[in-house]
Amino acid sequence: MRDGARTAPGSGRGGVLTSFRGMRFDVVGLAFLAVLLDGFDSASLSFVLPSLAEHWGVTSADFTPAVVLTNIGVVLGYLASGRLAVRLGLRRMLISGTLLFAAGSLVTALVLPAQSLTALGTVRLITGLGLGVVLPGAVSLAAAHHPDRQRQSVSVTVTLGLAFGGTVAGVFGSSLLASVGTTGVFWIGGALPLLLAALMIRRLPAAPAPLAAVGTATAPGADDPATAAREARVGALFAPGLRAATLLLWTFAFLVFIASYTLQSWVPTLLTEYGFSASRAPIGLAFLSFGGVIGGIVLLLLAARKGITFALMVMPAIGAVSMVVAATVGTDHTALLLALAGSGAGVTAGQIGQLTLAVAMYPPATRTAGVGWAAALGRVGSIVGPAAAGALLALSLPGDDIVLLTAIPVVVAAVSAAVLWRLSRGAERTDRGEDTERKTREVTAR
Repeated sequence: MRDGARTAPGSGRGGVLTSFRGMRFDVVGLAFLAVLLDGFDSASLSFVLPSLAEHWGVTSADFTPAVVLTNIGVVLGYLASGRLAVRLGLRRMLISGTLLFAAGSLVTALVLPAQSLTALGTVRLITGLGLGVVLPGAVSLAAAHHPDRQRQSVSVTVTLGLAFGGTVAGVFGSSLLASVGTTGVFWIGGALPLLLAALMIRRLPAAPAPLAAVGTATAPGADDPATAAREARVGALFAPGLRAATLLLWTFAFLVFIASYTLQSWVPTLLTEYGFSASRAPIGLAFLSFGGVIGGIVLLLLAARKGITFALMVMPAIGAVSMVVAATVGTDHTALLLALAGSGAGVTAGQIGQLTLAVAMYPPATRTAGVGWAAALGRVGSIVGPAAAGALLALSLPGDDIVLLTAIPVVVAAVSAAVLWRLSRGAERTDRGEDTERKTREVTAR
């Protein structure tokens, strides 16, 4: 969206589902794996909470500070990503973030035997800093290696790693708890990103020269580090024509992340109120995350036909309806799990789609800052949502009521996307009118 409202934000139909011919699968694959392990680490604390609560003799709500501090760390990492990309380059930033959250996971395994909520919260804050750097770095680096026609497809593919990571955590969570215990989960969660970081050091190329510093070389004066730093600041996202779209995107991200991380952080705990055992509760996370994978694929197909903003209007609406169903099915475990899959499809598609829209909206010089800030505003929602849900759990509010309340921000997010969609339609009509006027002048001049 180079010219603000005159270029529809992500309205180009067919722009998401592009040919994969010529795609740099080495770059996309490594970026995808980094985001997958990010998603696994984020889900790990969630699915071990019921077991930790039993072993430590506390309630699940007592772990709310650890959950919230993780997300605060992620927000700080997102906010720093634009500046870090300028200082370190996207490749070094991505590798550094991967190493940091790997170290955080390993230290988490070391502090768990002390059964200290304070130590756990501190370590999770540091882990979150690494997690926050990985996603914008991975998306921006992968996008930088591809032409405009492929960047939305690439960003969706890389971001799907979050849902795949959550799915892996949910599917294998019970087996991991039974075989290696809660500390073993974090030993594995630290060892795997260490191995990936070693592979990235050997195999991951830097961003191509024109985009080496967050794409800054495409703009006049971009070789000047001071210019690059200015373009990485948040003020660049409020340039004329971008302001309204940026505010709507941030609102959408904030509300979708409230719902997504409330569910991701507390679904295993909530399922124990539905009669699931602590060891079986991670299956709910698996259905939620697998639904997210399906939602990402549907997002690709829908955005290809109708545009990304239309898809962002439809998918959260599906998620909200599914949450209402999940809150009202009672003790029917099969229906509950299917409804959670639908919820995951809607909210995860919203998470992925808002990053895809950010990639499409912002010019190369501000792309990493745009992706990082959109993700950061979303992760502010990821602080608010789990914190509020933890407080409601502490007040003994029934789990189905918490799920029902979680549907409210998703509905409002869909309304925000509808406004964005109307803006994009108006921009399309303006562009068509200007094209017709220009052609008329050319014919008259002849």
